[in-house]
Amino acid sequence: MANFFENISVNPKDVQDLKELIPLTINQDEDFNKYTTLKKVKNGDPVAFIGDMDDVGVEGGGCDPVYQEVGIVNSQKRWELGSWNIPIKICYEALNGTIAEYTLKTGTEIGDLTSTEFMTYIIRPALERQMMRMIWRFGWFGNKDAKHITDGGVLTDDVKKELFTTCDGLFKRIFTQCAANAKQLTAIAANAKATFAEQKAAMLVQGVATGIVDTMLMDTDSRVTADSGSMIMMTKYMADALHWDVKKTYHEQMEWTTIFDGFDVAKYDGVNIARISIWDRFISAYENSGTKLNLPYRMVFGNVKQFMVGTDQDALISDLDVWFERKERRNYIYAQGKMGTSLLEDDMFHAAY
Repeated sequence: MANFFENISVNPKDVQDLKELIPLTINQDEDFNKYTTLKKVKNGDPVAFIGDMDDVGVEGGGCDPVYQEVGIVNSQKRWELGSWNIPIKICYEALNGTIAEYTLKTGTEIGDLTSTEFMTYIIRPALERQMMRMIWRFGWFGNKDAKHITDGGVLTDDVKKELFTTCDGLFKRIFTQCAANAKQLTAIAANAKATFAEQKAAMLVQGVATGIVDTMLMDTDSRVTADSGSMIMMTKYMADALHWDVKKTYHEQMEWTTIFDGFDVAKYDGVNIARISIWDRFISAYENSGTKLNLPYRMVFGNVKQFMVGTDQDALISDLDVWFERKERRNYIYAQGKMGTSLLEDDMFHAAY
């Protein structure tokens, strides 16, 4: 049985109102919708593309020209949505002996938590935060074939695989595309080091971080660099290394601006950069061997419209179904939905890792 507030005991001198609790420092998560394009779709819906016509115009002229057939580049993908669900049950006995006991009803209804301060001020806000992190986890780090490190994968051994297997996330699709087309990848040698200390030391060498970003910008498809909506999204590990290197190499400061909570941006050589610290937290929590991290230095350069997330409803987060079951005297919370990802155009981004 989960024991809520096990470290805050009941005592007349202690806090007795949940609204008086001071929340621990909770990392501010970036707005998921600012880094992806959300689509309402059904499983199997098509994503169709049309591109340029074949080259035309050849040497020659005069009478009786040789007519040639031409084609137009086109392709089609289909959405693959996986299902997720959140089933939670809570017994009021888990609150006994804690400050939350003051919020319980009395008598026969003591077990019903649905309209208590505990549900309103503690459970719902905490669950909503975790649901948003779930969307980040599926959307960027999802992998239907997730494997633990001991099995040849990248997932930390004590982490549940079902936290990731709903759908393939955008990083997996990016890795797959870069494996198929090496021109879309700039390698970061520091990631291959044996320990995180060595990864960090290799990155914090003067000229390394700026050199990687410069190479990435030079090697990126001109259509991406010409798109005014393109930006480089990077882990905080990478952003910190770049900030350090700019200061050491060019004796300048990268000025980061918070344009809304959790969204920090800067410019490098005229290109917008977004620092996405939730990626770092996931890598540290879920792709950590205990010795090294999996690709802590990673970047993706492109327009966010290229990185699509699909769901079968109007919003990513489903409404919570909360009820009290009188027979079992337990409280239940349930939510479910479907989610998938897709790259709009496979060749319209550049990555570094």
